[in-house]
Amino acid sequence: MLDVLGVIGFGILTAWAIALRKQAAWHKRLMLCGTILVMSPALGRILPMPLLGQFAPLAVFAVFAVFASMAVFVIAGMIFDLRLRGKIHPAYYWGGGVLVVTNVLVGPLGFSPPVLRLVERLAA
Repeated sequence: MLDVLGVIGFGILTAWAIALRKQAAWHKRLMLCGTILVMSPALGRILPMPLLGQFAPLAVFAVFAVFASMAVFVIAGMIFDLRLRGKIHPAYYWGGGVLVVTNVLVGPLGFSPPVLRLVERLAA
């Protein structure tokens, strides 16, 4: 489910960035946030996902947030903006918001009865 939500979030941020490509500040920051969003599945390949059960998506987000984090990259961009421009560009709030929402929705959606039934049908 994390991969699906990540791809949806990436698609939203990338489409928005393409729509705003003539506004370089928005475009660059939204593309960065979209790229950061699709980095999380790479960490999932390292963790023992089957052993983590329903807490696997949270573990990915938590571990990724601590070590080479998605959040650290967004925060680094915010700090760069703050130092360079004196304020944080709103694209980071939107991109970071999409990042948080997709990661928060993974647990409830990924372990919902309809998704579990679909997984059982696909596994059979």
